Amino acid sequence: METAAEIAHRTHRRAVADPRLRERCFGHYEGRTFTQVQQESPEHALRWRRRDPEYAPPGGESLNSLRDRIAGTVDDLAARHAGELAILVAHGGVMDVLYRLATRQHLQAARTWPLPNAAINRLLWSPGSGLTLVGWADTSHLDIAARDELPG
Repeated sequence: METAAEIAHRTHRRAVADPRLRERCFGHYEGRTFTQVQQESPEHALRWRRRDPEYAPPGGESLNSLRDRIAGTVDDLAARHAGELAILVAHGGVMDVLYRLATRQHLQAARTWPLPNAAINRLLWSPGSGLTLVGWADTSHLDIAARDELPG
């Protein structure tokens, strides 16, 4: 929300929180390390590590559910803001799903793309075809910001 608030301030817009863009819910395992989950429940840890798209941690959501939630949210936002530029600010799991949706990659495909913090990722949504990748992992604005902060 801090990033969204800063963008909103600089663009003279307002930031609107949409809970549908939250990270994947890990239910019972929220806040625990992978090592802790592995010690407590090795079968759950194995399914988690293999990125089993059907696996949902106890009280949590599966990768399939996460993908469906994100895809539905993007479709809804795009329909409500047809022809407009929309800025979505989210964490890595959501960004990973957006990339997979835009490139038509399976949830279990090995990740071959970067997910840097504060990167600008450009996606185009079109009716009937959904998301298309336009640009990914642009961090040039961070280099400019760092340079501007250096003492003269």
